[in-house]
Amino acid sequence: MSRMKNVPVLGGRHELTIEGFAATTEHMELRYHLTPPLPQSEPDEENEVGDHEPYVFLALEALDDVGNEYLDSGGAFGLSPDGSATEGSLSVQPGPYANARSVTLHLTLFDGTREETHTFTFPLEAAAG
Repeated sequence: MSRMKNVPVLGGRHELTIEGFAATTEHMELRYHLTPPLPQSEPDEENEVGDHEPYVFLALEALDDVGNEYLDSGGAFGLSPDGSATEGSLSVQPGPYANARSVTLHLTLFDGTREETHTFTFPLEAAAG
């Protein structure tokens, strides 16, 4: 899959790049990075300079082309090796149904005051028999 670049998020303060999408029989996973990196502090925790940066929550839901829904099953994120971005992945469960040909992922970002959802559609390949 080619990378989708220059998707402004969080009021244009960050840029979202989709790094990849994968589907297994158990789940579907979206890999991403956000530039500049998201605040690393927990909600209501002061950062190194004593400010309260908004903590950003990410959630993923999906709907396939035949109407099946998929629910957020968690993810992981962290600072990129060079410190320039937040890298992460989010998953939905279950894996794609056999009759689905595409899935639309709804990625929601919430920073405590603003919520926004971005959608991405990916083809689903038939599972090898």
